Amino acid sequence: MVPMGDDLLRLAPELVLCLTGIVLMVIEPFLTKGRRALLVSLAGGGAGLALLATLYPALHQGTAFSGLLRIDQFSVFFHVLIGLVAVLVVLASSDYLEREHLQQGEYYALVLFAAAGMGVMASAAELMTAFVGLEVSSISTYILARYRRDAPGSNEAAMKYFLLGSFATAFFLYGVALLYGATGTTRLEQMVPTTLAGAPELLRLGLALVLVGLGFKVAAAPFQM
Repeated sequence: MVPMGDDLLRLAPELVLCLTGIVLMVIEPFLTKGRRALLVSLAGGGAGLALLATLYPALHQGTAFSGLLRIDQFSVFFHVLIGLVAVLVVLASSDYLEREHLQQGEYYALVLFAAAGMGVMASAAELMTAFVGLEVSSISTYILARYRRDAPGSNEAAMKYFLLGSFATAFFLYGVALLYGATGTTRLEQMVPTTLAGAPELLRLGLALVLVGLGFKVAAAPFQM
């Protein structure tokens, strides 16, 4: 079924970020060295446009895509925060990329993809949707950790982060499986223990594993970047 207009508009910030990232990667090979500054303007403009696109979800809160996403004050706050950080990262990285002679289009695209994943996770009303957003953001940050390909420290950091992230993903998914077994659903608002014996204990164990998985990803990132 084709998504309705309201669903797409409530997902507009993520769509803008992803489309901008794709455009950056497509046009970079066709730009001369003297025109690479255009990439900064395009990336910053895309992040700013995504921030502006948060206005519609903020004014028309509700669910989208059959309840997989929920737009409320919590998700709007984090969309604004993520958009502001993305703009600042793009603007602050320009001189560094130029000085280190690193490809700019890929870097900005990865930053925008990571921000899109974070936005999906902030709006997720269902655990597997949250997992998709988490992994989109994580894979982008894995690559960003190794962006300086010629630096041994960068390669080591990326490998460590990837291994820790893989373990964290396993914990998270196993926790989701236990939560589904305990409640019969992965939708957050419907998660209550079933009448099966041991369901409350299974629910607590599943929540613990999900928190462990998220904790590993959040705690490992600053030490590897």
